[in-house]
Amino acid sequence: MNSPAATVPLDASPLNILRSMHGPIVDARVAYPEILHVEIKDSAGELWRLATQDAEWSPSDPAVLVGRSVDDAGIDAETGGLRCTLSDGSVLDVKPADREAEDDPPTWELITPRGVALEFGPGVRWQIGSADSRASSRI
Repeated sequence: MNSPAATVPLDASPLNILRSMHGPIVDARVAYPEILHVEIKDSAGELWRLATQDAEWSPSDPAVLVGRSVDDAGIDAETGGLRCTLSDGSVLDVKPADREAEDDPPTWELITPRGVALEFGPGVRWQIGSADSRASSRI
């Protein structure tokens, strides 16, 4: 049986969604072709999934992120970059790569435990919708 599609709250905005993303990083790895995958477990024990597409990130070795917690997250209004402040004072930075074509993939995507997808890029463009019904299925 299929699970019901996620409903997007009326107050959904990139900042409201990111303000809710707190907790330990339980997995961080690079997948082919150079896509960073990060999983964060919130206080309710539910999983948030972050993936980059057309982006650069630091630290370069995602394994060092595991065990640290996301304390705060925000978006750079000019670049669309994602910045997560971690529990030890370090930062996970995701910066958009140079745009090459109109159909470049999003810079990064975040899927909440409730199935809401926040997609940022290419350029300074964002989209919020259901992870089940969004046009791209990159994560």
